[in-house]
Parts: sequence; structure tokens; C-alpha cells
Amino acid sequence: MKLFYTYIFLIINSLCYSQVGIKTLTPEKTLDVNGGLNIRKELRLNGDETNKGSAGTDGQIFSVTGTTLLSDEYKTIKIADGTGSLTYTYLNTTTDRTGVKFSATGSTNPYLLNSAFTTSTGTTIANWARLSGNTDTFSITDTTKKSKAILSFQTNAQIARSAPSGNYSGSFACGIFVKKGSGAEELKAVRSDVVRGVSGSYKILNLNVTLDNLDPGVYTVSAACSNRNLGSGNTLVNLGVGTPVDATFMNQDMSQSTMTVTVLQPY
Repeated sequence: MKLFYTYIFLIINSLCYSQVGIKTLTPEKTLDVNGGLNIRKELRLNGDETNKGSAGTDGQIFSVTGTTLLSDEYKTIKIADGTGSLTYTYLNTTTDRTGVKFSATGSTNPYLLNSAFTTSTGTTIANWARLSGNTDTFSITDTTKKSKAILSFQTNAQIARSAPSGNYSGSFACGIFVKKGSGAEELKAVRSDVVRGVSGSYKILNLNVTLDNLDPGVYTVSAACSNRNLGSGNTLVNLGVGTPVDATFMNQDMSQSTMTVTVLQPY
């Protein structure tokens, strides 16, 4: 009989307060479970007295959208075409406002993929100068080698010549170097271009590269630029990459360099 009275008390208590607690005497919601919840079939949302609610469809996710009534819902996630089942795991943009300047001609030799970072005052070895603000680090945790790192770099190159006046030209190159952990730093992408015109002429350079088949680890990426043919004697020009060498035509805000790193990994 005592047990029967206890059941009656619990039912009356539930009806009075419209809240049921499992393993708790102070339920804070209509149903308050102090412990794990095991659902054997489905979880339905937004039902009422005549509608049992939606159980969602295969591939949808349960989205908590707010605290208002009937705000939670099942949603279909749209994956961008071309990326398969990859998702963003890192996105960052770095800015360099220092740049590099060159006042001597450099090497016009071609650049080799996976070559090392070198500096030189001669005309046979690439004279790379790092844009110190355009260095970033990201991690790959996926072991399937399906991850991608998309690197987008933009800078501005300008030539200057005090005298004599006239048209001049200066060629340059910018590259992306990548290092995994404590390993070697290697050139993974490069673009060269030429600035032609009077003193103060400039050109915008864009460089985009996608790194595929990445092993797990920590990667460091950096942007660097090099002088190629800046002329000689009366045709020698000064070259600024990511920084102005003739403030008559541009300032540092116009010359700054940016690099955006986007990392995609499987779910």
C-alpha cells in the first residue's frame, strides 16, 4: 500500500508541475534526465497532439538553432562541388607591411620545384628574400592523404630610377616555400613577372597553389621574392616588392602583401 501511495504522489506531483525528473528530484525541464540517454530508433522534432514530428532523413544533422519553441531542426549540409567530403579546418590571412628591396641585378635562371631557399649576390643562384609577415603554420591530422592546403598570395612590385629619365624594366619572381616539421624548406610554387615603364611604375602579382597528398604533421608556409634582371649601368633600377620605392605613385598601404591559407580535410 505504501508503494501505491508513492506512485500516486509522483503522478500528482508531475501533473502539478508538468516536469518529470529521472534520477533527480528537481527537474529543470519538462523531462530532466540525470544520466545517459539511449534512443533505439529515432528522435522526432516539432510534433504536437496531431503530428508526431519529423525524424529527419539520412545524412541530415540535428541543428540547435535557439531557445524559442520549435526552433531546433534537422538540416541538410551542402558540401561544395569539387571538394568531395572535405571540410574547412583552418583559414587565415597574414599581412606583410615591410616588403623587400633590391638594388642589384639577380639571377635569371629558371626555378626548380622543391629547390631550397637560397640567397646570393651573384647571377647564377636565386636571391630569395622572405616577406617576414607572410609566414603561417597549419596542422594536418588526416591519415588518408586526401587533405588539401590552398595558398593564395598577392603583392605589388615597383621600380624606381632617379636619373636619367625614360622607360626602364625590372623582372622579379615570388614563390611559396613549405616546410614540414623540422624538415627541409622547399619551393612549391613560383611566378615571375616584369615591371616596365617610367620610374614609379608598378605591377600586381598573384600566386595561387594547392598542395595535395599531405601527410599528417605541422607545416610552415612562407612567401619570398627574388630579383631577376634589374638592368645594369644606366639602365639599373631599384625594385621594391611589397613596399614602395617611389612614394610619388604609391604608399605602404597600397604595396602590402597578403597570403591566405585554407586547409581542407576529410570529415
